[in-house]
Amino acid sequence: MAELPLLVVTLPARGLPAAREEIPRARDAGADVVELRIDRWPPGEREHVGELLPSPIPLMVTLRSRAEGGEGPDSAEDRQPTLRAAARLPNGWLDLEEDRDLGLLSELPAGASPLLVLSTHLSEGTLPDDLVARSHRPLPPNAIRKIVLPASVGRLVNELVPALDAAAGGSTVVLTTGASGPLLRADAMRRGFPLVYAALPAGPGLPAAAPVEPSQIPVDRLRWYFEGGHDRPLFALLGRPVGHSQSPYLHSRWMRRSRHHGLYVALEIGTETEFVEALEPLAQMGLRGANVTHPWKTAALASATRVGNGAEVTGVANCLTFRDGEVEAENTDLAAALRRLEELRSDGRWDGGELLVVGAGGSAAATLAAARELGSRAMILARSDEKAGALASRLGARVLTAEETRPFRLVVQATDVGRAGASPLELPLERAVGPGTLVLDWVYSADDDLVRRTTRDRGGDYEDGWRLLVYQAAASYGVWWGVEPDADEVSATIREGPCGA
Repeated sequence: MAELPLLVVTLPARGLPAAREEIPRARDAGADVVELRIDRWPPGEREHVGELLPSPIPLMVTLRSRAEGGEGPDSAEDRQPTLRAAARLPNGWLDLEEDRDLGLLSELPAGASPLLVLSTHLSEGTLPDDLVARSHRPLPPNAIRKIVLPASVGRLVNELVPALDAAAGGSTVVLTTGASGPLLRADAMRRGFPLVYAALPAGPGLPAAAPVEPSQIPVDRLRWYFEGGHDRPLFALLGRPVGHSQSPYLHSRWMRRSRHHGLYVALEIGTETEFVEALEPLAQMGLRGANVTHPWKTAALASATRVGNGAEVTGVANCLTFRDGEVEAENTDLAAALRRLEELRSDGRWDGGELLVVGAGGSAAATLAAARELGSRAMILARSDEKAGALASRLGARVLTAEETRPFRLVVQATDVGRAGASPLELPLERAVGPGTLVLDWVYSADDDLVRRTTRDRGGDYEDGWRLLVYQAAASYGVWWGVEPDADEVSATIREGPCGA
């Protein structure tokens, strides 16, 4: 098996006390080194990094300048006292910025021999040839070069990845920030990068610690993936936005429990053209499967070479599988909706007779298809009469106007209302809810609890989309691995999740 890159966990700590707590967590999760971003610390604490010694794991000290995206000083004169002190720490690493700290190399005190990371943060418009040229600059002894630049997924896979094949290997690591960041980190071992930056573990029941760089993957997931060798598969969520997604947590949990060495990451795709043009390069980079969320479910179906029954019935795809040069499309939202509606009917929370679906997108299509399979009478209420009419005609539903809206026993909220940046609902949801109404929301962990508040104000019961997400994820997992997580594991995941369901 190829040598694993060193896993460097960037601590979100903003001072010594938090760093003391986070260092053992990073070590226990599989980190080889922890990065102390002391530019984020109070200036008075930056000179006291040595108080963290002895440390159970090597420390890397970084004083990121404002010019390169940090909070530290830009002036070499202001930076050098702090960096000199850090250079004296035993068994440590020191991050120096190539464009402002090289003068320090000749001034390091006798006996100071830290391992060096020579870092550069380039602009978004950097040309591939310039990236390659930067990677071939001479390096001082005991140094690794780190080059960071922002890039979309499309730009990474179509422009930068070919350039990386010509970049200096072995002593250079290239990382991207923004939408493509997780992808290049996942590719670090295959590319022979000497190290890769990761985040503290994340998930329900763990202390909240937003990563310093959102592109960083939790270290425990990254180590598990790398330990699987070269044939380990990669999975992704493709959509816009994806930052809220819990799918990486779900699939990582189940892969670990099932001893499958894989990795699941969330990748934001900005345009439909970018989505379509990225699929083949992503498959070449090891992507075995992808969940697709708003707004690319229709494009996902159109991009497929083989279409499963669920995707054909709903007219959209949320699950793609890349196999033997084929792109196979399926709709596991349908499986999730059918499973939950059957449970509600079996539990007596819904009589199975009629329901109202709010929205006309992919989740609405899955819900309507599930209702038809159960023999229920489905109504659809949407902002677009044209989209609602097309869905209703195809899936045997009836379009409801705002004036006709009345209380239903079951209302399924299938828009993205509640997510940050979503358009206003602009539909009379309150008219559809009354005492005894159950509102089943496809949105989980909502940024705006409008739907929950409206439901409670009208005397109804509310269920967020966590359970639906788990069911959809389990069905996708089954498509990719051949068997879904067992019922006990799915139930435990629902109970332990971040949302009530």
